[in-house]
Amino acid sequence: MATFTWNSTYASLPRTVRGQPVIISGDPKGENFLYCNGSNVYIRNIENTAVCDVYHEHAKETYVAKYSPSRFYIASGDKEGKVRVWDTVKAEHLLKAEHMALSGAVKDLDWTMDSQKLIAVGEGRERYLKAFTFDSGNSVGDMIGHSKFINSVAIKQSRPMRAVTGSEDFSTVFFEGPPFKFKCTKTDHTNFVNCVRYSPDGSSFISGGSDGKLHMYDGTTSDYIAEIGEPKAHAGGIYAISFSPDSKQLLSVSGDKTAKIWDLESRVVQTEFVLGKQVVDDMQLGCLWQGNNIITISKTGFINFLDPANPSQPKKIVKGHNKSITSLAVTNDGCGFFTGGSDGLIISWDAKTSDCDDFKGKGHANQVSDMVLDGDRLITVSMDDTIRFNSIKSLEYGNDCTKLDSQPRGLDSKNGVTVVACLNHLIVLDGSGQKVSILPINFEALSVSISPSGTEVAVGSNTELHIFSLSNKTLSETKTQPTNEVTAVEYSPDGAYLAFASRNKIHIYNITDWKDEVGQWGGQHAGKVTCLKWSPNSQRLITASLDSFIILWELGKLVGHKPNVKAHPMSHVNKIGWLDNNTILTAGQDCNVKIWTVSE
Repeated sequence: MATFTWNSTYASLPRTVRGQPVIISGDPKGENFLYCNGSNVYIRNIENTAVCDVYHEHAKETYVAKYSPSRFYIASGDKEGKVRVWDTVKAEHLLKAEHMALSGAVKDLDWTMDSQKLIAVGEGRERYLKAFTFDSGNSVGDMIGHSKFINSVAIKQSRPMRAVTGSEDFSTVFFEGPPFKFKCTKTDHTNFVNCVRYSPDGSSFISGGSDGKLHMYDGTTSDYIAEIGEPKAHAGGIYAISFSPDSKQLLSVSGDKTAKIWDLESRVVQTEFVLGKQVVDDMQLGCLWQGNNIITISKTGFINFLDPANPSQPKKIVKGHNKSITSLAVTNDGCGFFTGGSDGLIISWDAKTSDCDDFKGKGHANQVSDMVLDGDRLITVSMDDTIRFNSIKSLEYGNDCTKLDSQPRGLDSKNGVTVVACLNHLIVLDGSGQKVSILPINFEALSVSISPSGTEVAVGSNTELHIFSLSNKTLSETKTQPTNEVTAVEYSPDGAYLAFASRNKIHIYNITDWKDEVGQWGGQHAGKVTCLKWSPNSQRLITASLDSFIILWELGKLVGHKPNVKAHPMSHVNKIGWLDNNTILTAGQDCNVKIWTVSE
């Protein structure tokens, strides 16, 4: 029986929302950093970002994850108000405790220095924060003081113990403890307080707000020290701050597309990084200063590693997706592949190293529904009702954008001839991207595949499988096979077979004798099949489903084999591909790409 072995994950980037802070936190040992996307928490190596572990036990969207000072645990908070504390030592990340901390989303949390207590803050009906012991969940303070949602919390990591919170009520509140008790309110900000952080030595804490200001306070007494960068530290809202390890400098990031390093003794800028010119995409929403690594998060989710010695450009940018991956195409040699996202972003990947880059220029304005490689061009269709022919050599979007007659659902291309299956039309285009023929249809097209010979086209619809001849770039229907919803269809590379998915069942037809069905496999998938793909040697078929499983089907064996684990837990697989006859890719709704080896 064939088995699947997970090789690596090309990880999602942090999920971003315009105008909302992104929390990225560090490892006490300096090895990893943490961030969230969807229901997943990502533990990523800071020196080699290709190394990544994913925690996927939350049922709801997560916003924050932080190591305990002991490094034995990570606490993470989600949209439902749950805080989960889990083990970092074992690969299984065993759950140590779970508590319903708030009645709304947990936006931030922090540990006390003894790794025994937590403060969680965020949204709720009446209470926006809670201090509790991580194991029993017992309250360790009656924390009050805010009238609106709380965005940030920080705990002093030395005695006497103190805590500070920042809120959408424009205030910061200072607590003494434990047990934590309200001490005073600071009202120096004139807009949302997005981030509060204590210096590593505990001597001070600083707040940053949507008013573009930074305010500095004594860490023990909360006495006001000074404003940093008066009259405004940034021209836009400040979304995150992070102290240097020696507590002498501060990193701040803003919606004004800059990051700044401040000298805290003189309270003036030492280094300014201008991180692009795009009004929205280059906004900076999160940051971390860990050891010698200075990191910021752009609105795109891109992770920027900055070098104060060369502020003109980041020394490294980690790119990828932070929205669902909706399309996939693999190069003929299996050395690279391309992915398209629900936000219109297209990424080129090196299959060996996970290095990647984004396409440049003006691309699709909406979800990339499907893509295919034909020669040196990547052809893509989108829910913006356009088709683009893009250069894979220059990684640039094509200048020619052809408007389609109805919304495209899928496409295929062979030898310079492209067929697009649209909601109400089948459209044939030539190698220059010009529409050659348009065939109105009375069914809803869902999927399409061109035979290797280029003379036949299979189109899946909501009620039937349709077979067309393709001659002189014109389509003529020759066969119709009634069936259930055909969500995916593909000819084998050798042209001998046609496979299609009908809800949760898989069918294979021998092209030379259409009436002879050589396989009708079903029952293994518990949900609708989203995609299927033949191996390069035409001997294997891989399918994926809404049930998160991938299944391998082999000719002559009418049984599918599930892997030991779901391919994308708490998510589902949107697209699959083969790098070679024994290595597959899966791309998920969770924004991750995974590589698997198939062995006997």
